[in-house]
Amino acid sequence: MKVIYLLSDRFNYSQLVCDDAGPGYAQGMNWDCLHLHKFININIDKNTVFVIDNRIEQQELDLLESIIEQNSTTTFFLKIVDPYVENSQHYYYQFLSKISSLKNTRLLSVYHAVEITAQLKKQFNNRYIHLPYPYLQQREINTYKRYNKIIISGSINAIIYPYRNAVWLKVTRSFTRFLFFHTLMHPGYPDADPKVSYKHEFIKDSFIQYLSQYKFMLLCPSRCDIEFLKFNECVYAGCLPVGFAPNSYPDHIKALFLQLSPESLFKDTLKIIFGRHKQNVIHKLRLFLQETRNPDALNKKLKQNIEHSFHTS
Repeated sequence: MKVIYLLSDRFNYSQLVCDDAGPGYAQGMNWDCLHLHKFININIDKNTVFVIDNRIEQQELDLLESIIEQNSTTTFFLKIVDPYVENSQHYYYQFLSKISSLKNTRLLSVYHAVEITAQLKKQFNNRYIHLPYPYLQQREINTYKRYNKIIISGSINAIIYPYRNAVWLKVTRSFTRFLFFHTLMHPGYPDADPKVSYKHEFIKDSFIQYLSQYKFMLLCPSRCDIEFLKFNECVYAGCLPVGFAPNSYPDHIKALFLQLSPESLFKDTLKIIFGRHKQNVIHKLRLFLQETRNPDALNKKLKQNIEHSFHTS
């Protein structure tokens, strides 16, 4: 099976702050890339499937729909990321709803099916696969001299990230802020607005290097309990995870996360900072992700999904 990742002709992928889309995502999955306008120049064999990048621009949707309709014997996976109902009127989610009636389309979600994704899964008549972000062992960093602090990074939003928001509010009003915590604001979204510049330089590999200076990292799976790319980045950096694991992790991996409750911030912080933590936590996390999120395992799951759909259709 060959997978080709269809990219937007219009979107500026150099503005992405992480490899959750575009050529960086495709490279992590070991997929070839093809820009949308070049589709007409290729020969498609029966063993080729296409995954559509989720950053396709609105002006390209008519062309994309035409391509899918005119190649009815070819399988197209439409990639979806954020599942939040607040996005339901966005042009891409509206397009997914419209295109779901075509039998050669399937939904590929990097997160388990919740909110919008759960609704779309039904519309696609369960032609769906959950494929987490790939974990790339070569990005792991082993640094032993670290600040004995908990780093908090990412957007602060009470509706989307209630846990991170609650901890952040408590930390910023506590005398422990400078002793035991460090905060790094979200770099911003220049990809959404070209007039906006990065708030800091720590993106992609430099972000992982930055994290590796700290012993602990606060993790919030949002209100949907989903497996953000940030969970991989924490493990790449070798930080001990503090907070909550996503629902897609098994119980024995969830149990490795250190607990920090906003209601008992001071007590929990002291337990984390001065506690004796098992040295093999990072090893266990890395082993789990190496075995279950490596590109070969994910591509095998994708192939099995296609074969199962073929035999049951």
